[in-house]
Amino acid sequence: MGRHTTLLLVYGLLCISHTRAQKAVYFPVRGVTWPVCENVSDGFVQQVRQVLADSAKMFPEYPEPVPFTCDLLKGLQDAMADDSIRYHFEHLSQRYWRTDPHYRSVERYIDRHLDLHLAIAATGHYFCDVRIMGLKKLHDHRRMRPLVCATTEHYVQLEKQDRQVVRYLIHVLENTPWSIPGSENATIHDVYINEIVRTLDLFTGQFHPGPKDARVRSTIPDADLQAALKDWRKWLDE
Repeated sequence: MGRHTTLLLVYGLLCISHTRAQKAVYFPVRGVTWPVCENVSDGFVQQVRQVLADSAKMFPEYPEPVPFTCDLLKGLQDAMADDSIRYHFEHLSQRYWRTDPHYRSVERYIDRHLDLHLAIAATGHYFCDVRIMGLKKLHDHRRMRPLVCATTEHYVQLEKQDRQVVRYLIHVLENTPWSIPGSENATIHDVYINEIVRTLDLFTGQFHPGPKDARVRSTIPDADLQAALKDWRKWLDE
């Protein structure tokens, strides 16, 4: 009887582990439900959600940001062992909104350190301007790559990170409306979508034409975005 009980317990634990691994995938965003990850604590995921969320419902007109992948959450969790990164990440919270504006110090920190993880964190922020800032910093991070002196092993790690970023940004496009109604809000959202396209192109070494004049509102046609998504997915498969 004792042996049977032990076997059942082991089997149950294996099932729980398998179920948890299966759940380490994206869930429908409009929930908004985040992934359950093997190597990231649930407490940390909750912390990230709370810091980046629009808890005061100040911007209901913007689509909810897409949850991060487990790979990006793990990278952010590891990066937060650094006190400076943890401090600046926490200052993305809405409770620092009265600081004028609260994310400028984060932007300056990313500029000084070319910090990939804080840039990624900014792309999941409730405020669309911060999302756009994060995308621009990701763009800067990849653009500066030729100037980075690193070992072969480090470059392998950087290429792995590139694929994680590309996979996430593709998923963002697949789960975010490409246009929203309104005037100013719609214009800002167009800039956001265009920045995703520009960043994906840089990371994959491709080019998909966007607006010729960034000062003028211009929506990328859906057919062009669909074609671009196919190209970026193909790059991932190479």
